[in-house]
Amino acid sequence: MNEMTRSELKYLTNALIRLNKKAEEYYIKAREEEGEVDFFGVVKPFAEDMAKVRDLWMPLAQEFVQKEKPLHLHPSQLQQTEENLEIVAIKSFYKETSKKRQMETFKSVEYVLNQMLGAIDK
Repeated sequence: MNEMTRSELKYLTNALIRLNKKAEEYYIKAREEEGEVDFFGVVKPFAEDMAKVRDLWMPLAQEFVQKEKPLHLHPSQLQQTEENLEIVAIKSFYKETSKKRQMETFKSVEYVLNQMLGAIDK
């Protein structure tokens, strides 16, 4: 993997970490507030931003894991992280979402993304 592609992967990974944190903030806020969240004004744009970054990140992450074979990253983890990012992008806006499960999903995403950053920097 060339240096430019590696740099892009690092940038996208950091962007996903920020979006995951933002989703967690939205979730905490949604649990505290009354009323429905603005689907078209907030949920849809956030989910689209997450999807855009995730869709750029996934092929690069897969290529990186295939070629570099980092010690603590596997293709199945990437697949699960991609699915988890999709989940947090939507479910973070609804207080009915199980707190325990949602918080574990945030942690899982963050763990894999941080593993990716560590592997890129090696």
